[in-house]
Amino acid sequence: MKDYTKFMKWAVVYMIDRKTQDNRKSKVQVEALFSSATQAKDNYIIHNPENKRYIIHVDDLEEFETVYNQFQDLREKYGEYAIFHIEDLKLGCDKENKYRYILNVYTSIDF
Repeated sequence: MKDYTKFMKWAVVYMIDRKTQDNRKSKVQVEALFSSATQAKDNYIIHNPENKRYIIHVDDLEEFETVYNQFQDLREKYGEYAIFHIEDLKLGCDKENKYRYILNVYTSIDF
C-alpha cells in the first residue's frame, strides 16, 4: 500500500486541556494534514470553533506540546506576570520567537 501521507508535512492541531488529563499535561490532537501551511490556512474548514487551532510542521509536534505545557506552567506559577519569565524556559531566541508567533504570545500568556 502506498504511503499517501508522506508529503503531508503540515498539521492543523488543537490542544486537549490539561484539566482533563490524569498527568496534568496538555496533549496535541491532530485534526488534519496538509502539504503546505498555506494550503492548511486556505482550505481547512473549522467545524468546532471553540477550540483554538494551530498550524504546525509535523516535525515540531512533540516540541510544540512540550513548549505549550511549559508556557502553561509559567502561567500557573506567575499568573499575569508570566510573560516576564519566558527566559526561564531557556528556549533560545529562534525557538522562543517561533512559539510566541504560533501561540500568539506577545504581551501575556493566555490561551
